[in-house]
Amino acid sequence: MPHVDKPSALTILTTEHYTLQMVRTATITDATGRAGHLLTTISASMIALGFVAQVVPPPVLLTLVLVVFSGLFLIGLATLFRTVELSIEDVQAGLGINRIRHVYGDLEPSTRDAFVRQVHDDTAAVEADAGQTGWPKARRPKLIGTALSVAGFVNLVNGLVAGTIAGAAAGLLGAGLTWSIVIGALVALTVISAFGVALGRIGRRGLAPITTRYPRTEGDPP
Repeated sequence: MPHVDKPSALTILTTEHYTLQMVRTATITDATGRAGHLLTTISASMIALGFVAQVVPPPVLLTLVLVVFSGLFLIGLATLFRTVELSIEDVQAGLGINRIRHVYGDLEPSTRDAFVRQVHDDTAAVEADAGQTGWPKARRPKLIGTALSVAGFVNLVNGLVAGTIAGAAAGLLGAGLTWSIVIGALVALTVISAFGVALGRIGRRGLAPITTRYPRTEGDPP
């Protein structure tokens, strides 16, 4: 890189690198904290319902389950969409760090072999940096990586909550235990699948405006 003031460039880059790393730390902490609060709220609600179940008839209990879990589902939706936003911010910050590593290597080529993380900002590098290619033998490793993320975990919990709501509603309408379980399971699978597809599209749209500046070229290490 000719005509570059290397000391000034390194100061600017290291400052930005530190800032982006702090952004990643904040997003991860926020996402895991929100997921933890959601689980705590659900656990506390289930404990309360367990005590109430000892003194009320089944129809009243099912009504309480329907009301309480409907509120939990709304809380879960808010948590879900926020964790998706945080995931997008985390990927954006990680992509910026990849670019900075690439410029480090341009400023001092002898350091290129020292980096163990990605130095490219194309799709493959971003997915590798996010851990979505850690299942090389899977047919769709990116799908597995997304499902195992915090947003994927919250989506799973929301699906189970939705299934509980559906099962309680079926019980109130006179369905037997078996049918209530079947209906609850089907609704849970539907909600998990539908929101999984929707959130994947939201994530791609959130990253779409970012252009690739340093793609992987032939001969670059994997």
